[in-house]
Amino acid sequence: MPLGAALQGLTVLAVIVIGSVIVGDLFGRFGQPRVLGPIVVGTAMGTTLAACPESIRGVLIPTTSRQLLDAVGTAGLLLLMFAAGNELRRFGKLGDTSIGWRVAPCVVIPIGVSVLAAWPFAARLGVADHHDAYGWLFVGIALGVTAVPVLVLIVKDLGIGLLPVAQAALRISVVTDGFAWILVTSLVVVSHASALSPGTLAIGAALLVVAVFVIPRVVSRTDALQQGTSLAVMMAVSALVGATATQLLGFHPAIGAVIAGFSFPAALGEASSGRGFNSVVNVLWPAFFVSIAMSVPLQALHDLVSWRGLACVGILWFVALGSKLGAGFVFGSISRWPWRQSAKLGVLLDCRGVTEIAIASVGFQARLISPFAFAMLCGLAIATTAITAPLYRWLGNDTTSARETPEVATA
Repeated sequence: MPLGAALQGLTVLAVIVIGSVIVGDLFGRFGQPRVLGPIVVGTAMGTTLAACPESIRGVLIPTTSRQLLDAVGTAGLLLLMFAAGNELRRFGKLGDTSIGWRVAPCVVIPIGVSVLAAWPFAARLGVADHHDAYGWLFVGIALGVTAVPVLVLIVKDLGIGLLPVAQAALRISVVTDGFAWILVTSLVVVSHASALSPGTLAIGAALLVVAVFVIPRVVSRTDALQQGTSLAVMMAVSALVGATATQLLGFHPAIGAVIAGFSFPAALGEASSGRGFNSVVNVLWPAFFVSIAMSVPLQALHDLVSWRGLACVGILWFVALGSKLGAGFVFGSISRWPWRQSAKLGVLLDCRGVTEIAIASVGFQARLISPFAFAMLCGLAIATTAITAPLYRWLGNDTTSARETPEVATA
């Protein structure tokens, strides 16, 4: 890669990172999660570049710079997914462990209802490369998730870490996200079943064993690798090994990063390594949104604002929002909560954030969902994340009796 093109690509990356920090701070001033900054800036910049004429886009970001941006964005996505998997492990122990079977309807209802609602729009949500069923099933699963990393930040900002509603929301979201990733992985594997060579499968399986069993055990038994920069490096290595493994096995590398993160010791709670790792993620992952937004055809945005497109979006958004609220009321009814507390639970569960965008990206890059479906899911993720905290406050934020758990406080 020529030095000039590399410098131009790094300049674009610097602009993205600075813009993400500024916009994230603005969101924070209005009581919103700062994580919205990279999502909004990256998506807006990528869409703007995609809308530019080819001659102008070639000057702003030539092919070699685009390749650098794509590589940086991919690395950022993998590290972000590793962090998400690690937080699933870390926060999986949070909350009231006695809620048991009451979690089940809160997981099944949103995903099941969303899948049924997506079915009539199968032709619009799927792609020609695969059967339409893969598209609407994938979209239904994506609509049913709750973003654990973003929910933790919202709970922290609201100061409700020890309230039963927050504890239940964290527990339900962990189970939901884990179940959703299992379903997504199954869809990708089934839809991309191909005649891979035995050697490739063997190497992929071996690397997956290394990511799931070997690296975590080595880290847990080696004191020198359990702190500071060494631990952050091992986390990155584990993410890349897991991603390579699943790619060799025939499905998306982000899935391998999630598996590696979930298998890794809950290391993000350690202050120095957590800050170092998250700093790297914050620099790299905004580029992913620019890269992925540039790959979405503008026709998808035109379809999104057409009458039929708006009808599809409106119905699916209504179902997605309603199913989460319904799950909250079901849980509240079983637990004999007042309606306001049940509504608060539904509002917290409605936060989709980066998890839905990541799952949508897996489906889009695996050619299971259409550009229209991807754009819709990204928009829904941003919108639901933005309204979660204001809606909760509108229902009444009881912070006087709420204190944060140590895990939430250090998130």
